[in-house]
Amino acid sequence: MTDKNIKVFFILFTIFVVFFSLSTDIPTRQRGGFFSDESSYYSITQSLANDLDLQYTREDLVRIKGKFRTGPAAVYLKKSKDGKLTFAKFFAYPLFAAPFYKLFGVHGFLLFNGLMILLTLFMGYKFLTKFHTIKQSFLFTIVYVFATVIPVYIWWMTADLFNFFIMFTGLFFFFYPFRNGKWSYLSPLFFSIGVFSKPTIILPVAIIFLTLLLKKEWKKFFLFAIIAAVICSGFLAFYYFETGEINPMGGERRSFHSKFPYEKPEYTFEDGFKMSIDNYKKRFFLTGEVAILNLFYYFFGRFTGMFIYFFPAVFILIFFFFHRKEKEDWFILGAIISGILVFILFLDPVNYFGGSGSIGNRYFMTLFPLFFFLGFKHRKIKFLIIPAIIALIFLSGVYMDMSYHSSFSRYAGLSFPINLFPPEKTQFDKLPTNENPRAFGRLLYDGNTKSWAYFLNDNYHPVNDNSFWTNSSKELEMFLATEKEVKEFVFMLKNIPKKNKIRIRIEDREKEIFLSPEQSASKKFRKIRGLRMSNRYVYLIKIKSSESFCPYFADPEKEDKRVLGIKVHIGIKY
Repeated sequence: MTDKNIKVFFILFTIFVVFFSLSTDIPTRQRGGFFSDESSYYSITQSLANDLDLQYTREDLVRIKGKFRTGPAAVYLKKSKDGKLTFAKFFAYPLFAAPFYKLFGVHGFLLFNGLMILLTLFMGYKFLTKFHTIKQSFLFTIVYVFATVIPVYIWWMTADLFNFFIMFTGLFFFFYPFRNGKWSYLSPLFFSIGVFSKPTIILPVAIIFLTLLLKKEWKKFFLFAIIAAVICSGFLAFYYFETGEINPMGGERRSFHSKFPYEKPEYTFEDGFKMSIDNYKKRFFLTGEVAILNLFYYFFGRFTGMFIYFFPAVFILIFFFFHRKEKEDWFILGAIISGILVFILFLDPVNYFGGSGSIGNRYFMTLFPLFFFLGFKHRKIKFLIIPAIIALIFLSGVYMDMSYHSSFSRYAGLSFPINLFPPEKTQFDKLPTNENPRAFGRLLYDGNTKSWAYFLNDNYHPVNDNSFWTNSSKELEMFLATEKEVKEFVFMLKNIPKKNKIRIRIEDREKEIFLSPEQSASKKFRKIRGLRMSNRYVYLIKIKSSESFCPYFADPEKEDKRVLGIKVHIGIKY
């Protein structure tokens, strides 16, 4: 592999990015709607591109509905003291995406996202060639980016890929051995943009800055700090000038899924849902058990685990301990550890990964660049086949239809072999499975007691009269959330017109029951320990029947085409 071959690759990749972005229509692909935080970021981008401000007006609404017929569903707005409505999200990504939007419309988002991936590959390759061979540098960078879910985020009109790119660029300019050292002064510029876009990375960035003190570069340290402070202050000043406040996430902040202000005279700001961090302390919940589970899930969780969705990070971390290290490497490791702990212990222990729309852990994308630079000088670039194979095992389905999985993120965790990993119990009401409204927090009554079902796969039929049927002979997996710790569970079962064997597992306890055709029976579980989560106790339940039955094919007079397994009603006693 020669430098000429690498140039051909980057030329071809550039051509791909340009024509992919210009030939792909996001509104058509998404049926005129948004998902996750796209609505807010798109709305801010078009406002900056057309009006050069962050104000929400009727003209904004008209323009948005002209492209996305559902309107800015899930947009966040704030009301300033003078009564004006403004967009309530950090605007670093929209600011940089705005020129692309102005020139290419919605296609500009895909072009901008694709170019960020392209530039990341180029910077990673150029950086490693200072310490390794051309072939090793190129292959390592390719595996680092493409053996993850990073490429999936090219479809997202959100800040996640931008945060990854900005952090990577900041680290590149910080560590790259430029002949002219002045180029390194671009690093605090990119770091400050990253901090404004995702304030939670301020601690990892500060730890990276401390490596300058390790090298006794006092002047450079203070200049970097001053540059970063000035840039961040500039962003905050602009937001304050536009809104009268500094924090986009606080104050009188609401989200809107319909009835958008200015759409009709009767629709007002008060119609939105309150979504402010001002009551964060009241919502915060953490116990020792939750902290330990979060750390485990962060690496091995079914929907968020690094091992599945960002295995190159795990690969780099393991091999880091088997080669020579520089003192600055320990600072990078400290930045990684601090970044992870901030998310799982302090920021939001019950949503450390980005919520139900995420494919993998989208918040981790801001920390992922740190792994690329961990031990970069003496890294032994061997065994790259390992992360490549792991990615093929777990992410083949995602790669084959990245567009689909970017919109319906829950399906990655439902597929084999990812579904063999444990579901994140601490994140029970934020998981991607909650994209499906039929699966999310379904209220079940048992007399005067109530519980909430969170179905983790599609192996069930909709709840009806506080009961549900499992789907065919497939295993149903669900979380059950209760108001108190349960002393006794009673599973009341109604069988299909076949002999059947039913297996029920709740936490670490499992029981089997054999049923005659259409027989009813019950099974009790006592002294099952659940996980306490704020005002809920959460239990993992699995139910499977050995047989299935379809009424439609058994009796031509019936119109019920469901394939049934076992009918279940869950009783609880406190």
